[in-house]
Amino acid sequence: MKPYGNAQDTDLSSIPSEFRENYRFLTELINCRDKNNSAATEMECLGQTRLRDIRGKLNRRQIKILNDYLTPAEDYESLFPPVPAELEASIRIKKRSTWLPWEAEAIRKIERWRNDVFCIINHWNGSFSTSKIS
Repeated sequence: MKPYGNAQDTDLSSIPSEFRENYRFLTELINCRDKNNSAATEMECLGQTRLRDIRGKLNRRQIKILNDYLTPAEDYESLFPPVPAELEASIRIKKRSTWLPWEAEAIRKIERWRNDVFCIINHWNGSFSTSKIS
């Protein structure tokens, strides 16, 4: 299994040492925001009537995301990740072995949220044939 992201793979020798940590953080922050934006953008592009048809194929978390999306409101809270991109980036630039338990849980939550959103999208596109995906 390959490690997440490429912040560790970048050759940082050309960056002055006083800016190296900021560079790694900003690089990871941009990657996290891109992933979150792509998930939310794809969800926004889906037709609402088709989304209502796939509710029977989703688990509880995914149905909550879908219901929050379909409910007319000023803001779509479920379309925003449960962990701010800044926090995710600050965790991901550290070695996994040094993560605190709450940091590991934050990463699990953001990954589960992204998987749920993409699962909804795949069901909408007819890509999944199974009845439920956890």
